[in-house]
Amino acid sequence: MEYNVDMYIDAVIVKGETKGFSSTINVLDEDTNNTFVPLDLNDYTVQFRVMGSATADAEVLVEHLITQNTDVEIEGQITEPEQGQFTFVITKEDTETLGLGKFPIQLRLLNAETLEHEFTITEGGLNGEYNAITIVQV
Repeated sequence: MEYNVDMYIDAVIVKGETKGFSSTINVLDEDTNNTFVPLDLNDYTVQFRVMGSATADAEVLVEHLITQNTDVEIEGQITEPEQGQFTFVITKEDTETLGLGKFPIQLRLLNAETLEHEFTITEGGLNGEYNAITIVQV
């Protein structure tokens, strides 16, 4: 399955804190005059990864598998599957693992039953801006 996805994430987290972020995955629907509509997430698990660099072979520093039943305060959760809505969480422990700085993120859709990769929503890139989280200290 191939999607044309409208999504961009640039999140800031204070080191030592836990923070959740709500997101919506929209896809281009060619049947409705090329408008973006929510992607139904009922058949998917969202794989959220924080990467060590913006390259395809980068090390995975933090990973959360997000379903309709995961703990919304620790992993995140698919909150409104028909509307493409989910929450991802960066925990206090994640910020300690990552340290300060800007890190590219990768979001992939996995088959909810088999956990096999079906589609990459977004991932870091070497040129220009990319989907990322930034860990700061205040």
